[in-house]
Amino acid sequence: MNRWQRAVVGVLLLLEMGVMVQPALRAGLLEVAPANRVIGPHQGMLLASCTILLVTAGTGLVTMLVRPYSRTWVATFAGSHAAAAGLGWAHGLPLLTLISALAAAVVPALVLLPRQPPQ
Repeated sequence: MNRWQRAVVGVLLLLEMGVMVQPALRAGLLEVAPANRVIGPHQGMLLASCTILLVTAGTGLVTMLVRPYSRTWVATFAGSHAAAAGLGWAHGLPLLTLISALAAAVVPALVLLPRQPPQ
């Protein structure tokens, strides 16, 4: 990956992490609920999927920064995002489906673009 590809992928991963941290913050910090309140299946699925995507995006970002020529993290990234897109589709969560599907398509495409030879 050249410098502009790393910059675009880094911004996309940070943007995704910013979006995916919202449900976790909402569930953990803002909504202090009584102990007997049950979380519904959609909220639980959204929280679990966003947590997995947050960890996967963070791991990809750290790997990209520490080892810029490594591309092994892309398989895990694409697989987890494809799974989250399927879960979002099955449970009727369109925003999760959209973000997961876009990230699963755009980030690996940018990472796997061939390097341009110097002129």
